[in-house]
Amino acid sequence: MKIIIIGAGKVGCQIAKTLSSENHDVVIIEKDDLIRQSAQNSLDVITILGNGANVRTLEEAGIKQSDMIIAVTSSDEANMIACMTAKQFGVPHKIARIRNPEYLYTNALSREKLGIDFTINPERATAKEIVKLLKSPTNVAQVQNFAGGKVQLFELKIEKSFPFINQRLKAINFKYPILVAAIYRNDKIIIPDGEEKIIAGDNLYVLIEKDNFSGLNEIFNEKPLNMQNVMILGGSRIGIQTASILAKLGISTKLIERDKEKCEKIAERLPHTLVINGDGTNIDLLKSEGIETTDGFVAVTGYDEDNLLVALLAKHLGTKKVIAKVDRTNYIPILEKIGVNAVVNPRMTTASAILRFIRKGKIISLTLLKEGEAEVIELIVNPKSKIINKTLKEANLPQKYHYRCNCSSRQGNHPSW
Repeated sequence: MKIIIIGAGKVGCQIAKTLSSENHDVVIIEKDDLIRQSAQNSLDVITILGNGANVRTLEEAGIKQSDMIIAVTSSDEANMIACMTAKQFGVPHKIARIRNPEYLYTNALSREKLGIDFTINPERATAKEIVKLLKSPTNVAQVQNFAGGKVQLFELKIEKSFPFINQRLKAINFKYPILVAAIYRNDKIIIPDGEEKIIAGDNLYVLIEKDNFSGLNEIFNEKPLNMQNVMILGGSRIGIQTASILAKLGISTKLIERDKEKCEKIAERLPHTLVINGDGTNIDLLKSEGIETTDGFVAVTGYDEDNLLVALLAKHLGTKKVIAKVDRTNYIPILEKIGVNAVVNPRMTTASAILRFIRKGKIISLTLLKEGEAEVIELIVNPKSKIINKTLKEANLPQKYHYRCNCSSRQGNHPSW
């Protein structure tokens, strides 16, 4: 396909990197020349300097011959205009990142009228991810559903207390059917075989049936985490969206924001959330609000450093599960090593959602692992495919990829391993 991506930020570049590796014809439009040059130097794509909402720039990028346009600039308005223009040129598929929820729920600006096939709200998507993590065991750093929700992928942090430490995978007899799909070790993704050992500090990506979800706590000798109260630092859009979802689930929630005027607006919008005006980096304030007995803590301010610092404080003070939002991916390994339970990155969440839409059809679900270093894909095998009734070894798949076929689900039955 010929694909135009508008915006060479981290989301645009991640999508471009993935799509160009699959031999799609990718063109990036970026109005900031320094950002454009950076993308040009790091990606095997064509880049154009210009405004992606401008007709002439789009024509220069080849919009008349394009199959898809992906607008992921920082401007909602520019993204919508680009998709509206693409509609006039007959581009079949149009995707836009839209942050302002008012644009998504207004009849005058409906997705259909704008000609947009798929919209992604990064803050809403990230909030949903945070809530999923809060409802998971404490050592789970990532969650994704597969096989219509029958199977879940978990990223698990392995500590010295793990009962199967230093054992080979083939020698481990888990109580429930579990498959280790990948291991993240020393900043690298490993696709393991039965000879691979589990060592302290590993992050395991495991697939388990949802019905056996509670078995994870048994494996890690942990009591199930009953999330009853959550403290959120930051009255950002992500913080507000997270608090809103938690309130609907009946979870007691406190939200700390230092801007008084912002607090008043949030309190009006979230009547079931206790909104506190104060400096959330102040340890005395955190203690006075009960941080030591809080089940979950979420740091989602606009500053990575504040999120890192307060997440560490919350963990040190005894919060059972701590989640931090970071925009700079180089902070993620640091947060994981200092004991933060899970890290969310809105840009990676957005890129993953867009890639899932692009590949919809035969590909049902897609999840990016470790800043896009690997992907987990659920797909439907074509009845005429050459790999039918063959082992992966016999299928002779391209050697530049590493494959792990983990489970299959047939005619709505439970997955087979």
